[in-house]
Amino acid sequence: METKSNRSWMEKIRVKLGFVGKLVVECEGKSGGLCLMWTDRVDISLISYSRFHIDVRVSSYGDSDWRFTGFCGHPEADQRRHAWSILKRLHDMAQLPWHCLADTDEILSVDEKLGDLARSRMLMESSREALDYCGLDDLGFRGPMFSWCNKRDGNELVQERLDRGVCNLD
Repeated sequence: METKSNRSWMEKIRVKLGFVGKLVVECEGKSGGLCLMWTDRVDISLISYSRFHIDVRVSSYGDSDWRFTGFCGHPEADQRRHAWSILKRLHDMAQLPWHCLADTDEILSVDEKLGDLARSRMLMESSREALDYCGLDDLGFRGPMFSWCNKRDGNELVQERLDRGVCNLD
């Protein structure tokens, strides 16, 4: 999950919530920052990490290993293709069943947006293309569709679905 918090704050949260382990990628200023926490029911092996992702192998007794990636898109639209190229490289690194939670900073279609500000069709297409390349299918959602809101009223209100769970069918 994107934290916008530092390592010491995430440690306090880990202890409070009762998790046994954590991996943290520090935030840069007030943006970014990633943290993955887990219980004693799984073993986590770090595969790789960057400013935009944490990629791990998940093992639990009696079950097949699988892969989990926490992924964050680039906050600047003209740089998002670099974040998507990271996801494509991750796909090429290991062939395990793969689950990814993504804060993409991008919608995949106009149906995932409510409000006036237009989105680039090229950015939406590059997002869809990256997920297709990786063989990742959207798991859908339960509850409110939109995960981001600009907190304005009336005609200025904008809501978007920027967060999603995706997985391959392995």
